[in-house]
Amino acid sequence: MPTVNKAFTFVADMDRSLTIQLIAIMVVVLLGAGLDVMEVDAAQYAGMSRDMLVSGDVLELHYRGEDYLDKPPLLFWMSALSFGLFGVHDWSYRLPSIVFAFLGAFSTYRFALLYHGKEVARTALVMFGCSLAFFLMCNDVRCDTMLTGSVITAIWSGCAWLKEGRWWQLFTLALSLSCGLLSKGPIGAMAPMLAIGAQSVFTRSWVRLRDPRWLLVPVIVALALIPMCIGLYQQHGWHGIRFYFWEQSFGRITGENRWQDDSSALFFTHELLWQMLPWTVFVLAGLWRAGRMIMRRKAPAEYASSIGAFAVFVALSLSHFKLPHYLYVTLPLFAVLGAYGRHSAQGFWLFRVQAVVTSLIWILTLVLAWVPFPELRWPMTGLVLVLGMVALWSARASDKREAALVPTFWVMIAAGAVLNGQFYPGVLRSQANAQAGKWAAANGSGPRQFFGMQVSGNALDYYAGFPVQWLSHAGEARSVIVPGVAIYTDEIHRKELMDAGLAPVREIELYDHPAQRLSLRFVLPHLRATVLEKRYIMVY
Repeated sequence: MPTVNKAFTFVADMDRSLTIQLIAIMVVVLLGAGLDVMEVDAAQYAGMSRDMLVSGDVLELHYRGEDYLDKPPLLFWMSALSFGLFGVHDWSYRLPSIVFAFLGAFSTYRFALLYHGKEVARTALVMFGCSLAFFLMCNDVRCDTMLTGSVITAIWSGCAWLKEGRWWQLFTLALSLSCGLLSKGPIGAMAPMLAIGAQSVFTRSWVRLRDPRWLLVPVIVALALIPMCIGLYQQHGWHGIRFYFWEQSFGRITGENRWQDDSSALFFTHELLWQMLPWTVFVLAGLWRAGRMIMRRKAPAEYASSIGAFAVFVALSLSHFKLPHYLYVTLPLFAVLGAYGRHSAQGFWLFRVQAVVTSLIWILTLVLAWVPFPELRWPMTGLVLVLGMVALWSARASDKREAALVPTFWVMIAAGAVLNGQFYPGVLRSQANAQAGKWAAANGSGPRQFFGMQVSGNALDYYAGFPVQWLSHAGEARSVIVPGVAIYTDEIHRKELMDAGLAPVREIELYDHPAQRLSLRFVLPHLRATVLEKRYIMVY
């Protein structure tokens, strides 16, 4: 109840400006909620969640009918529950993760309010909720969205416990740690503990750690993990338990995990720069200022954001396998640092640099609204122009310090609206797996009427409603072809079928390009055809 009361207090404390900003963020997120789920991960997780709902087996995870050992179950549990309540839709798959994302924004505000006051807290909320990464994590939903919301909630409640020592803070900490562990494994506990530990050590508040009420935390966490551990043991024996508690996370650092790539230790450095857009300048300023204070042994307002963000950043950078969304878990802390940097900045050169960044983002957004998909050009171009005028008006109406925040916010809202309302809808029309799966579902094709020949994909399975059987060559195709059968294939294997005398009675032509591997050639309409791959649904 106290946590709920905090939420109501937060709502009551909001002024008109912050209310409008939150509504604008929600509108952008809702624009992306109904988009097709993307290959590869999001489509896979959506399909697994639907299969869990159908089978009713919530303890064991399966992928295409086989035992699955990779991600913990919280995303699948919550999305399957959402499917059960609201039906199987793209938006209902995303809904639980979106709730966690906004929980993360709320917790970012509450954490910053503990140490920095209301103005910094409001700015931190806006910097996290109106960042490029926030819009992407609510769009291309993976386990990291729930992880991010859980981790910052754990950090807030844990630091609040160190400061105030209330029961509800300890209970919230335990639930948040449980959700983090069930979202993506040990990092769900490691990241909060690094931040909370830094705060307790540097402020010498470890006396709280001797409070016997701490025992509530491991008890609740252990109880929350029992169902998952039962499922892991039933499916994979002790290897499943070890994989979850060690290999899945720490094994990426030691090299025991099978997932490895050749990315450098500096991979996340440039990732941070674009993920925190349009607030990167302030984040760097906040990092610099907090670092200088610590090095000079001047006590900053708190240590959890700077030490916690830096420690988790280094741990992620030491991993042998890195993907951009792994960094999401640190972004609320970087948003707090950005808010701190913005409000503690001396002189106005920083705000002039931010004005340049904001202008460049607005110009790029206008180009993005006008160029890639001319048929979707209006009304998004008009919206960008209108919000650009709002930004310009707010810059002139506000004082110089406020002028660095409000105009940037509205320009980023314009960018998010273009991405979710125009750009990605256009991009996802070229996700042929999803289009083929939708065709199969719309035509009532089941597992014995719809096949894939040398092409497959998670979006294909998800939208078709079943794992689509793979055909290797024309000989296999011949054995399954009867009237009403459809085969989804690419240009090379279409030719193989035609050469084998297996001409269809009807043919649907699709175009494919990976949504997560966009290039300039795809973005420019007159060059797009050079990178599109043809796919075919051959109906017999």
